[in-house]
Amino acid sequence: MEKTIKIGTRGSKLALYQAYKVKEELENNYPEKSFEIVIIKTKGDIILDVPLSKIGDKGLFTKELEVAMFNNEIDMAVHSLKDLPTTFPEGAKLGAVLERGDVRDALISINNRKLSDLNSSDIIATSSLRRKAQLLKINKDFKIVEIRGNVNTRIRKMQEGYCDVMVMAAAGLQRLEMSEFITELIDPSVMIPACSQGAIAIEIRENDAFIEDLLSKINDEETFTTTSAERAFLKTLEGGCQIPVGSYSQIEGDQFHITGFISNIDGSQYLKESASCHVDQAVETSISIAKKLFNSGGKEILDSIRNINLNAANVELTLNDKIIISTRAIESGDSITVQGATVLSLPMIEIYPSKLENTEKELFNNLANFNWIFFTSKNGVVNFFKHLSDLKGSTTLPANIKIAVIGSKTATELDYYGYAPSFISKGNTSEDFLNEFFKAVNPVKQKILLSLGNLADDSLSKRLSKENEVKRLNVYETLKPKSVDTSILKIINENKYDLILFTSPSTFYNFCSFYEKDRIQHLKMASIGSTTTKAIEEAGYSPLITAKMSSIEGLSETISEYFKKK
Repeated sequence: MEKTIKIGTRGSKLALYQAYKVKEELENNYPEKSFEIVIIKTKGDIILDVPLSKIGDKGLFTKELEVAMFNNEIDMAVHSLKDLPTTFPEGAKLGAVLERGDVRDALISINNRKLSDLNSSDIIATSSLRRKAQLLKINKDFKIVEIRGNVNTRIRKMQEGYCDVMVMAAAGLQRLEMSEFITELIDPSVMIPACSQGAIAIEIRENDAFIEDLLSKINDEETFTTTSAERAFLKTLEGGCQIPVGSYSQIEGDQFHITGFISNIDGSQYLKESASCHVDQAVETSISIAKKLFNSGGKEILDSIRNINLNAANVELTLNDKIIISTRAIESGDSITVQGATVLSLPMIEIYPSKLENTEKELFNNLANFNWIFFTSKNGVVNFFKHLSDLKGSTTLPANIKIAVIGSKTATELDYYGYAPSFISKGNTSEDFLNEFFKAVNPVKQKILLSLGNLADDSLSKRLSKENEVKRLNVYETLKPKSVDTSILKIINENKYDLILFTSPSTFYNFCSFYEKDRIQHLKMASIGSTTTKAIEEAGYSPLITAKMSSIEGLSETISEYFKKK
């Protein structure tokens, strides 16, 4: 049997649209072949509470997909072309691009305003330094604020008063069928788009002739030419999310036209160049105008922006000289690593999607019957949507469903899939969640679906079931790892660490099964909250630190306070 061809993608609504578009194009050309979508999370999806310009942009939304591709877990990776670094990692290449969508930026407002209607009292939200610089060039007194998250969340934030208007790529809104929120498509002569904006790219392994040949039928030659030229322009200027740079190109007959710019962050130094040539010289001409910009002041702009970023990176870090061992997997942007600590990962639990019974599959097939879905953790969100995607080929929820979550991190995870919760508890325990939910909603005769792990207790179900119909769905399993990194155990034995973090009773119990019992009393332990501390104390031990707020941020804050006092 011929193998299934696997298409890798991020899991956001827009990314899935793009991946399914590629899948559709391939199926139309190769009806005899089988194609499958594989969802992979990237660094840029995990860090949603930090401006893009602060965390670096090389491979921010692409690296994990490339790793999966090199490991033969996927055969190709679908990206927004503007997210792809201009230099591919060794062994990878651009396989194809689909016909380009709208290249323009769009103004979003709730009262049909246009760019010309805005004044210095308006708050404009954008996630792009390129847009910020061009907006400030139009009016240096504009108030610009950073906004992250998916389109639904950004629109919700605007409606709640976070900003008056937003600027984002038109193509994303159009592909999500949300064009009704666009009040103006901004002409490229007013706001030059990002290089390759609006284009869907397919990255492949360099030596995979079969996949390369497969993609040749869906590659759009004109889009490939214009975006290759724009990426050459960008590469010459060493641009990215941290540099306000953009370009716009088009082909008319056999003529290629390009306009590009570079600016400092506040738009006060703005350089622009245009050129035309025969289409065969598109890349060379784009490189030429980039060099012209670089030599006529662009170098000084780049140097000044790098100095700004360097100074920001040199802020004093509270945990700069500390070695901390975490019994949970380390995530990009964890507040402990942000504060400068060297964090060694010694995961004491492994999370796997659960195997669904037929009755549980029925719950997924009848989601419209529920009024609420409850998520108590990021793992509950991730694995719920993985099952939903596997079963239905989509992460779309029925419009009638409301969502309740524990804590901001769970809400951020939900945002990744394009949804905003109707209720977020401030507390991080099930008891906090229930007390706050009953006070805010007072649920009666509601149909509620709980998305949980196999080790979660029945406290939610017991209290909610008194006046509501509740179904539990175990979407993931928490298992003890089969082995651990003995080199880190050696570091603990030799006392070459400052703290070991336990983030749940399970992480503590599982650690104890790998560690010598008579040494446990000497551990320098930190606990994420009262439940974990209780488990440690019942075993006869005592942590040095218990987080005041039961979250990784709360634990990080308490650890910082602890070391400041020492």
